[in-house]
Amino acid sequence: MKYVASLILALVVPSIALADDAEKAKLMELGKAGYMACAACHGMDGQGVAAGAKKMAPSLTGSKIATGNPAIFALVIQNGIAKENQDWLGMMAPLGASMDDEKLAAVMTYVRNSFGNTGSVVTAADAKKYREQFKAIAGPVTRAKLAELDKK
Repeated sequence: MKYVASLILALVVPSIALADDAEKAKLMELGKAGYMACAACHGMDGQGVAAGAKKMAPSLTGSKIATGNPAIFALVIQNGIAKENQDWLGMMAPLGASMDDEKLAAVMTYVRNSFGNTGSVVTAADAKKYREQFKAIAGPVTRAKLAELDKK
């Protein structure tokens, strides 16, 4: 009996891993296409587009927002970040209305696993949950508000 259970486990676990890999690959492909809107400011390489001495947006490599709490990252994409200082020329525009849950999840998964980043996969169900979690927040958020929400 122990042998049969081990055999079943040996057969099932790899197929689950393959399904997870296939889902991640699908999200990465869709996310790469969806990232084109982000690339206008963050660049195709995720390092931020140079505009004179400044950049339009910060690098996404090692970004605490992108690789940290996925709910906070979803809020940033959904609502944008308020222009608070002159570190970057642009402000993070709200993009959530232009993305359904699957596209939001795909873009998040792509950024969290590109540009030297490694992060968990975000599913459409996750994206829907994150939208619901922050539906009462209107307009672009400040970095201080993001830090406050991330502590909760």
